[in-house]
Amino acid sequence: MAKSRKSRPLTVLQITDTHLSTNPEARLRGIDTARTLATVLEHAQGDQRWPPDAILATGDIVHDEGRAAYERFRSMLGAYGLPVLCVPGNHDDSALMREALAAAPFTVGGSIRLGDWAFVLLDTTIVGEEGGRLGARRLLALDAALRNEAGRHVTICMHHQPIPMGSAWLDDSRVEDGDAFFEVVDAHANVRLVVWGHVHQASARRRGRIRLLSAPSTCMQFRPNSATFALDDLPPGMRWLRLDPDGAIDTAVDWVGHRS
Repeated sequence: MAKSRKSRPLTVLQITDTHLSTNPEARLRGIDTARTLATVLEHAQGDQRWPPDAILATGDIVHDEGRAAYERFRSMLGAYGLPVLCVPGNHDDSALMREALAAAPFTVGGSIRLGDWAFVLLDTTIVGEEGGRLGARRLLALDAALRNEAGRHVTICMHHQPIPMGSAWLDDSRVEDGDAFFEVVDAHANVRLVVWGHVHQASARRRGRIRLLSAPSTCMQFRPNSATFALDDLPPGMRWLRLDPDGAIDTAVDWVGHRS
């Protein structure tokens, strides 16, 4: 790998929970989700950090598991010619998503290397269920992927939250084997960052050396620390990540209508 590429920070734009519909006239709780995604991307293009080295989409790309919705996502994101790293969410059809986003610049699942960093793209979905689980097979694959990336800093990307968020209704659908997930992660000192979607809210925590981050949705936000379902009044948003060659991380959440 060229030294010049390894010597500079990476910029990554995380978007999540776009909830696109097969029917372009459909609305999700009154929201035109295709329009809010377009607005988020337009907002990002006006930022000095644009273009990023990659766009990261952490699940629930579509709301109704339709091919046309994936094709709309492919058209909107593929136009930039930037790597788009994707994981499925509970509203996605994993197989259809992989088929629809099979060609470059999209990557669905697996691992991808950019400079000094590797991105491990986990599937936490359970067919027919809201919640998430990795299970023995995926945990073994994660361990193997982390061993394979021993010379790089690692960002693990997933849809469901691996830790409680403090909202009872939402935490019922977190990764149910989160403890087993962290047993694997703790065995690999190169893991620097875990990011996820699903929760429709921004959060930032630490677990020892590891940063734990969630990102806001490109359409609507859930009210934090709510015992039952409740929407927040925050606008569509996104998260920017700067990943340095030495493993340092700088991040900011940006909301449409307000720059961080």
